[in-house]
Amino acid sequence: MGVYRRARKATLERWFYREAPAPVRILLAGSGTSRHAAEIAAHWYRRWGLEAEAHPATELAERMDVLSAPRGAETPGSGVALVAVTQSGSTGSIRRLLDEAAANGVRRIVVTNEPESAAARRADLALVTLAGPERAIPATKSFTTALAALRTLGLDWADAAGTLSPSRFRTGLRDTGLIPNLVRTSSGWDAPISDFAGRSATGPWFFLGDGSLLPLASEGALKMLETAAVPAMALPSGELAHGPAALLSPRTPVVVLSEAETPTPGEAQSLAAANRAGAPVLRFSERGRRTAPPAAPFPIALPISHDAGVELAPFVAAPALQLLALYAGVSRGRKVDAPAGLRKAVPDD
Repeated sequence: MGVYRRARKATLERWFYREAPAPVRILLAGSGTSRHAAEIAAHWYRRWGLEAEAHPATELAERMDVLSAPRGAETPGSGVALVAVTQSGSTGSIRRLLDEAAANGVRRIVVTNEPESAAARRADLALVTLAGPERAIPATKSFTTALAALRTLGLDWADAAGTLSPSRFRTGLRDTGLIPNLVRTSSGWDAPISDFAGRSATGPWFFLGDGSLLPLASEGALKMLETAAVPAMALPSGELAHGPAALLSPRTPVVVLSEAETPTPGEAQSLAAANRAGAPVLRFSERGRRTAPPAAPFPIALPISHDAGVELAPFVAAPALQLLALYAGVSRGRKVDAPAGLRKAVPDD
């Protein structure tokens, strides 16, 4: 692993930092689950001092001006890098995006599970996760391995750019080693998750989160839609207390992803609105302790960040959210491994 990391850092330095005219603008792109992984990674990268933004691949493919006119660059593409995230490597919008990036002199990095895919063949640098074939729509292993690959890439990038101190970089590498055990954490939560998912709920389900946890809330809502075929919506934590509160009832579960042990003011308002409506609440927080203002009780609380901090929370919460969708689908009699009307890959156009 150390050999690959050093080689990756040397490649990034050669491409971007020996004669770079300006800080590199990193554009991350993906569709569906891969877009959520890209959005989480963009939060990490910005925390580490890099200039990064995430876009839906279909949207970015229609906005070639973003690639052809980088800020402060003397030549096309010299100040921009594209990181495309795709489990199958066969999504048409990703292929078009990679081709346009190449035409504009933009370096193309691909994170994919398929080494022989069209996306991998178009990449200047391919990070292949080799998670094995996905056998279900929830894509648990390809999502978490894509996140792990994006995390190691970002740490190498920040190291090459000099935006992380040596001590923070070493801490980041150490924390990355915790990922396998963090992913296994949710395996001990079957009882509370299956109990919560099995409640008679017509929906909509609400998934709340802020910062790097908002795209994770979006992933939870997407999996609930795909697997259980019930309406689901992701919102910033404070938004539920406003217009969407009109939909709250004892049959509209609320799932909250918290960056801290104590609810923020906006989150507390949403929890209070859920409580007034009798909506069941499942809250993932820093340590899962049942501390909250009296107006915002929650019956189930599970820890997602432990001592590693919120950066690694997705590796704990993602499998738990996918278990939640699985059990909700089973309770509704759905074919959870092959939901009607869905395919695991979007074919080339």
